[in-house]
Amino acid sequence: DQIHFLLKKREEADARPPLHTLRSIQRTPAARSISRQVIINTVNIIDAATLSVIRVLGFWEAFPGLLGGEAVVSNVAFDQDKQLVVASLGNQVAAWVSSSTDATRWRVHTTLNIANDVMTLDCASGYLTLGISRALLEFELRENGDIPMWVKVWSTRVVDPTLVRYSPGRTLLACTTRAETAIQIFSTQSRRITQKIRQPWSPSAIAWRSSNSASNSRSTEGDLTLYTVTDQDGGTVRVYVPVLDAPNILQVHAVVDRYGFLPESSSPANGSRVFWLDKAVVRQVLEAALQECESGGGNIEIAARRKPLLQQMLDEGWDLFARILPDGSLVLRALANIDRRPPTMLKQFSVLHTPPRSVATRTPPTHLSLHFSTIRGKPTATLLAFPPFRSYQLSPLSFFDGQPSCLRQFARSYDPPLHDAWMSDPPYRDRPKKEKTGRARPITGFARTPEGDAVTIGRERGSREIWVRGRAGRLRLLAAFPPDTPSEEEHVVCIFDGGRTIALYSSESQTLFVKHFPHDPTAYPPPAQPNLPVTASIALKTTSKPVLFSLPNIGGRTPIACATPSQTILIYVGIVALDDGSKHVILTLQPTKPLPVAVPPEWIMPVDPMSWNPPSDAGKPNGPLGLLPKGITNANRDAFVSISPEGELSFWSAVMSNGNGDAVGDLPGWRCTGRVRTQRKKIVMAQCSSAKKTVLVVDSENGQEVTIWDSKESEFSSGLEYLHSFKEKINDLDWTSTYDSLSILALGFEKSVHLLCPQRMSYFDERPTWGTLHVIDIASMSDSIISDSIWLSQGALLVAAAHQLYVFGEANEPFLATSTSTSGPLFENVAMKNGPLDDFHPQLMLQCLLWNKVDLVKDIITLLAHNITSARSNDPSEMKQLPLDRFWEDDLVPSSITAAKRSLDASALFNHHGEADSDAQDMFSRELVDRLVRSLEDYPLPHLTPSEMEHLIVLIQTTVEIDEQRRSLDANGVRYLISMRSFFIINRRVTEEGSGDATPGSKSKKGVLAPFVRERIRYRDIVWAFHSESQEILLSASTAACGGKMLWLDARALGVFLWGKSVESLRDQMEVIARNQYMASERDPSACCMFYFALGKVKLVHGLWKQAAWHKEQPMMLKFLSNDFSQPRWQTAALKNAFALLSKQRYEYAAAFFLLGGSLKDAVNVCLKQLADFQLAVALARVVEGDDGPVLQNILKDHVIARAFRNGNRWLGSWAYWMLNRRDMAVRILLTPLQDLAGVADAPLDEIGDPHYDDPSLAVLFAQLKSKSLQTVKGCHVLAIDLVRSWSFDRPVLATPAQPKDIADTLDERLLEVSEISARLRPSPVRERSASSSRPPASPTLRKSFARLQR
Repeated sequence: DQIHFLLKKREEADARPPLHTLRSIQRTPAARSISRQVIINTVNIIDAATLSVIRVLGFWEAFPGLLGGEAVVSNVAFDQDKQLVVASLGNQVAAWVSSSTDATRWRVHTTLNIANDVMTLDCASGYLTLGISRALLEFELRENGDIPMWVKVWSTRVVDPTLVRYSPGRTLLACTTRAETAIQIFSTQSRRITQKIRQPWSPSAIAWRSSNSASNSRSTEGDLTLYTVTDQDGGTVRVYVPVLDAPNILQVHAVVDRYGFLPESSSPANGSRVFWLDKAVVRQVLEAALQECESGGGNIEIAARRKPLLQQMLDEGWDLFARILPDGSLVLRALANIDRRPPTMLKQFSVLHTPPRSVATRTPPTHLSLHFSTIRGKPTATLLAFPPFRSYQLSPLSFFDGQPSCLRQFARSYDPPLHDAWMSDPPYRDRPKKEKTGRARPITGFARTPEGDAVTIGRERGSREIWVRGRAGRLRLLAAFPPDTPSEEEHVVCIFDGGRTIALYSSESQTLFVKHFPHDPTAYPPPAQPNLPVTASIALKTTSKPVLFSLPNIGGRTPIACATPSQTILIYVGIVALDDGSKHVILTLQPTKPLPVAVPPEWIMPVDPMSWNPPSDAGKPNGPLGLLPKGITNANRDAFVSISPEGELSFWSAVMSNGNGDAVGDLPGWRCTGRVRTQRKKIVMAQCSSAKKTVLVVDSENGQEVTIWDSKESEFSSGLEYLHSFKEKINDLDWTSTYDSLSILALGFEKSVHLLCPQRMSYFDERPTWGTLHVIDIASMSDSIISDSIWLSQGALLVAAAHQLYVFGEANEPFLATSTSTSGPLFENVAMKNGPLDDFHPQLMLQCLLWNKVDLVKDIITLLAHNITSARSNDPSEMKQLPLDRFWEDDLVPSSITAAKRSLDASALFNHHGEADSDAQDMFSRELVDRLVRSLEDYPLPHLTPSEMEHLIVLIQTTVEIDEQRRSLDANGVRYLISMRSFFIINRRVTEEGSGDATPGSKSKKGVLAPFVRERIRYRDIVWAFHSESQEILLSASTAACGGKMLWLDARALGVFLWGKSVESLRDQMEVIARNQYMASERDPSACCMFYFALGKVKLVHGLWKQAAWHKEQPMMLKFLSNDFSQPRWQTAALKNAFALLSKQRYEYAAAFFLLGGSLKDAVNVCLKQLADFQLAVALARVVEGDDGPVLQNILKDHVIARAFRNGNRWLGSWAYWMLNRRDMAVRILLTPLQDLAGVADAPLDEIGDPHYDDPSLAVLFAQLKSKSLQTVKGCHVLAIDLVRSWSFDRPVLATPAQPKDIADTLDERLLEVSEISARLRPSPVRERSASSSRPPASPTLRKSFARLQR
């Protein structure tokens, strides 16, 4: 069963602090317990176990005019039969209905307007009772067609009703009033009062006891039992049951007071009231526990001891009551035999007393609410307590044995303030009844401290709150205060000093206000009487609305920068302790030098300081991956970013008069640390992370364009990393950083927040440099619009919608104004997308193959096979990895593993033959590969995606084929052969598994995701073959891979006519292709005539037409081809036929006739425009006129180079320039930003796309072209170490700014950084290597660094 609860907030007339009560209102079949919480003008549907928000029912959904109002929902009830939530606010009543199939979907059902304010309500079985100031009104739900409506059926005069409750069968209605202590009982059938139950005190809560039946059938009148609670006598519960001779009359039969819950030595004061636990819930839990004992699960002896006790509780019908003592212990007492008629032999006795601090309580816990829930079939119950809001699991099987684990906390949520005196505005009891505190107003924006441990919340009309993260990492309200000026303007805010100090700037009054809260914000429990804030102000004139941001503390004072495009002013905030112990705020104004720019900037924005100031617990071992945050000195950190009208980003750090940033000077200035040209104008929004990643939003025709720029200076890169246009308007941007300085961006929309993070580039799928990590969508939870979102420390995201706060962290479910330990999964997911890869990851193996480390890959495959065979587990954390020094060895030198195996083979000559055979099986061979592939197909590695798993298998098969057929290939030939083999193997696997024409996402028979059939190899692989000196062997291998019959589709897929250098060889190959096309088309001459015409073999085609007697065009073609096409007349005739074929859309045939007519240019245009096949155009041009012809030159300049720039493909561009004999441009396009090359590209460029900086194998091509560059290594950190160690890097020949560090020092830092990251993030421990097993680095500086790394 699913138990629904109500957490109800109401303001009492005696001006006490707001009370919170829990009440059971439903049991329906479902999968989980759900509770309902009333906050301001919303009803929140909450998972009772996890306390996560499922749905927010806003009252403005039913009454739009209440949006943004401050009125409070006063009453809520639930109709079990109709699945309705009914709530009242003032004189308005709204009802929501849940979906029958999805408990998270709710919609407005009906509305009702009453003349007077509703004081209380209840509903059951389609009937609704409302209590107003002078009457009780009953309404019936009637559905006229598809329009439901409430119809009044009964009313009676009752003065000031406070509580009404239907009995389980809706036969009786209990009502209490403000004027008297008696409980009035009405009959719903006769609609008259049947009894008045006199009590010494006014009840604070009443409820009808659930039916004792195991089923959910309605109770009869004889089963009616009423509970009442009176707070004046300590929360005593009185139990009223029907009189034996008069079932309609109730009388008291038992009293459960607080004294029975206390030990003899304890004082009864300051404890919670007594709570009854739902009888139906108790019975379900006991039945589930009894069934578990009977099933024989667990210890048989313990089960035998527990079974009689459980059966006794069910037979005697125990009613359980609970009370929480001041020390946080929970006491359960039982009332037995209450169902007996007459109820004789009533027994009260204690069942459970948990240790102190079992339940989190405030001191005193007098206003605590408690309730019980469960899920059918579970032998545990969920106990909810408020405040503070906690959920606990209670196990009857454990508390029978007195185990401390019988009650354990399961989830926690928002901790409200102890009382309103904790706020800095007037206490609750001193305010007029109608006055609101402002916390019901919609949220307008956030601002956080640099560390992210505190946040200030702005609300409409200028009210503001400060929330801090306590020592447990959860948000707690520190203070709330009204605006300092009567204006409703939105102040510019800066909060620092752990949330204790906040600065607010008013543009209207030209004044800066500073508030300092002296108490410790992390203290728990908070002080009963906190000190009032210390305030100060200073006049500050600005020409426009500024931005405020704090700088690192200097000499005990915190500088605040007030920056506008025209000026920047520093305000030093000092907190001075006086002799009497009080504190005083001193503000000092310090002007600064203007920015050294020719044109004033359009934008000034602070650099997000999240990773500059990591939280204090970031480096603890239980942090994500156990990483320590990297600190940066105050002198090096950037303070803000300016954006010029032309879109140039400039980064500025503070420089004092003495030249550094760690001391106060006379006139501080600003030093530019870098510039990036974005060419973006009219910027709408911008934010910069502490890792110098800048996001810009500009309006475009396709919506709002979002670009992310890598703002670190680079002579190779334009800095653009991400570009995407969103149709929906973007409302908010915010950055956070992981402990390893990886930036995460939150893009806020009206109903969702998109989390973007950098991700490792992959050869196996088309993914951008940045990807969407997660989308937080609140549309299913609330109809409110997101007003702002902001990152907190440890990866928690705070989202505001209307007046409510949502914190998203570890789970994808939100928590109301709470936070969890969220750093783990979020940061770990980002690290998995960017961190080092396993040795047997296909990305790393492919890189090794491209770097000609074939023997290294063989060792990796052999070790992977050994891991799977011996470990019996595919968990990468349990698998052995190769030692780091193996990646630094040259494949020309035998590896340690290979040498060891050879030594083993030599020693095995004199051993037993069985041992030798076993060792041979562990050597790299086709037999080992076949076994490994079968194992991986049956048991895929869990940490690899289906696509990566497929490519891993392909690479393993490719490696064994390459090892068997390496012959006398050069390095580039091996690289091409690897890619070509992989290309054919993966396409063959798709075909063999019946997915050759599979749709995206289809699965193979092995359950592995089937990839697409790729159309061609990459241009990178074509360039390898182009620069190879073994092209004859490559052409033979390519032909063999095509089954000995290469067609044009095969030649285009392999780029044969792009990488072939010999024109004669290309002519021969085209003739082979023409012959194969003819045979493959069932001897149709039209399928091959274009290739033969390009070769000038018209007579051969004429002969083929003679054999095509079956073809309908044979007579016409025989007559036409018998002419002499060297004559202008017949050339013109051929061209006319070509244009006629174009009109009939027979494009390939038209290109053939253009060639027949001697117009190569027109044939090439058909290939480029109609066939969209530039490779075919290049092939025809090279075969017809060679590599120096004008047609080929135009193709390369006008189409290929433009295509390379448009797609950002440096490989294709380098090939095109090499073909044009522009060797300088072939090199520069690999190194220089494409934007910078646009002016000298010597080609018509219409668009410049995102360049492919991500490919580490560019470094191999750089080496061959005598220009090297260090590029991204895609998670292959061990290969990055080898690259830094062994490669020599030329100094840049372009003019660059003077750098204080030598290039060797820079590489030294790169080596240490990559090595440390690899050592920390490597999936399994790496064995130590001896100093003698490594080759020393090339430079002395690197040699010293490597020595330190070894130590």
